[in-house]
Order: sequence, then structure tokens, then C-alpha cells
Amino acid sequence: MNNSIIGARIKALREGKKLTQERLAEILQVESRQSVSEIERGRRRLSAEELIKVVRYFDVTFDQLTNPFLLSAKDSFSWRQKNVALQDLNSFENVAGEWVGAYRELARLNNIKTKKILPRIGLTHASSFEEAVQAGEDVAEEMGLTNNPAHHLINSLEEKFDILVLMVDPIEGISGAACRLQALNAILINKNEQLGRRNSDVAHEFFHILTWDQMKPERVECSAEAWERPSSRSQNRNLRIEQLADNFASGLLMPSWELDRIGPPSKTDPIGWLVAAAIQLGVSVNGLKWRLVNSKRYPELIKIKNDDIALVAQNIETEKKPELFGGRFINIIIKSIEGGHLSAGRAARLLGVSRSGLADLCKAYGFPCPVELQTGVD
Repeated sequence: MNNSIIGARIKALREGKKLTQERLAEILQVESRQSVSEIERGRRRLSAEELIKVVRYFDVTFDQLTNPFLLSAKDSFSWRQKNVALQDLNSFENVAGEWVGAYRELARLNNIKTKKILPRIGLTHASSFEEAVQAGEDVAEEMGLTNNPAHHLINSLEEKFDILVLMVDPIEGISGAACRLQALNAILINKNEQLGRRNSDVAHEFFHILTWDQMKPERVECSAEAWERPSSRSQNRNLRIEQLADNFASGLLMPSWELDRIGPPSKTDPIGWLVAAAIQLGVSVNGLKWRLVNSKRYPELIKIKNDDIALVAQNIETEKKPELFGGRFINIIIKSIEGGHLSAGRAARLLGVSRSGLADLCKAYGFPCPVELQTGVD
């Protein structure tokens, strides 16, 4: 058992119940507050009797105390969702948290760095939507996303900033999430969404990662697109952050130089042109429409109705949905199996797939299948 992990979990449990170290010392019947401090810092091993007392008092399982993949940090996630019951969200967050925690721990065991310095964009609650759009453009330029940013964003986030991007199959109503940890930043995206929506959500959650300290998002955020809401609407803090995030995403995915490249709308078939341009840029049709309207390039496009766009676009996208998780994540799983840090069976259970399903993911991402996965049964 990892003393540091157990100590951190006990500290989180104690603080969750608002107990002092002195009170926990009494409960565990250890020498003093200093003993509890040593336990929480991982410098003193719990005896079997003390471990049982912790499990019983805090009503947790041994796995919740000892599993190195579980996240003990609270308020690590901000979910982009719609009408998801809190209980269901909590359950899925536990699953998703273990994926992120597994990557963090396995990266550490494989000596892989998981965090780099992020760009500073200088936005606050008082920033205008135009400033948020400009910040998105500036970040796109800084990242070298000068040609079709949406199509290269995920690779750039992973390569330049070590942000883990996971394609997941979540419960209904979840579009994505940002996860901010001390040693890792992660973005989760619903793989079943259309390409334009997925790219928009990645950029939106990237904004939250960049501004977490200055404008920490709520655990549950609004999923509506800001460019479809009038700016005169009464806004609370959470709504304002989400609007800034959406406008940042608009600038990041559709910077001015990309709008220059697609040229003016067709006068004879503006909807067809809009759909084709959105596919070219890898963005949603409505997102592109409102970017062009709000930038005052082609304000006349506001006359196009969303229902008319949906009618034309409904059979356009033929793009195959992405595989689960992502190459970076599956690669660390494979390395950990081969390095003896993780068994094939546990890896399959962690990912919620069969052993053969995990072997299929290795093949899908072009990685050699570990020998341990090639033997045994599901």
C-alpha cells in the first residue's frame, strides 16, 4: 500500500468532516496530533487496526483508501451537460475520475511528464465577448494553428501542453468536462457528438483549463451556445463565464484568417455554402453562422433559420466517430501492462471493456498488443 496515497485520502476525509487532527487522533487512538500529521503526510504507516478504524468511521471501502487511481481532490471537474440527475453525474464522475487518476499515476510510474506551462490570456469576468474572441485568435496563433485550427486542436493540446483529451461514451446529457488537477489537466468529450460540436466543446473546456484560477467554472455548467443568446440577457457569474468560454472557442476555431480564406457566402445558396464551409473548418454550422454575424462580416446571415440549416445539414456528416479514449491514453495503458505496473485484466476493468475489447483498441490506434492481452480469456 502507498502510504502517501492513503495519507492524502485520510486528510481529505478528515477535512470533509471538518475534524481536527487532534480529534482524529482520539478516534484512531494514536499518540497525538503529530501522529495524525505523519500519517497524512505519508511518513507513518497505519497499522491494520488503525486502517479498520478509518474504514469504519468514515464509511469507506479499502479500495477507496488504497486505489492509487481514485481522485481525492474535490471540485476537480466542471461538466458541460444538460438535464443530468446529480446522482447520475456523481456516478459517472467517479468513473471518469478513475480514468484521469490512472493516467496521472501511470504516467508518473513511466516517468512521463504530465504538465507544461499554459498560455496566459488575461481575461476576467469584466472582459467583453470581443476580447474573448480575440484571446481565442491569439492563442490559435501562439499554438501555430494557422490552418484549420479545429482539425489540429487536440493534437496540439496534447503535444504542446500535455493536456489529456479523452473521447468517452458518457451517460446521456453530458457533452464534456474540464478536469484540473495539481499535476495534470484533462478534457473529456462525448465521442458520440457531431464533429463540429466535439471541436467546440474541446475549445470551450480548454478555456476553463486556461482560466481556472481566475474564473473557476461551476461544477455543472450550462451547455447552450453563447452566440445564440442575446447579449442583453441578464447574466449571473456562471453564465458569464460560459459565454466568455464559447466566444473564446469561436475565436480559437474560427480566427479571422480562416474566415478570410472561406470567402463570402453564396448569393444563390447561402445555406449550402454555410454547411460546406463549416465542414471544411470542422465546426458546427450554427457556430460558423453566428461567428460571421457577430464579427459583422456577413450580418445578413442572421436571417437564416436554424431549422433550415438543420434540414440541409442532417445528412451531411459521414465522419466516423472516434475510438474510445485516445492514442495517448491507450499508449500509457499498454506501456504500463508491458512494464508490470498494471495487469491486463485490471486495465480492461478500468476502461470498462473486455480483454478482447482492449486488444481491439490497441489495434485501432496502431499499437502492438501486449503479450499478456494475447493470452487468457475475458
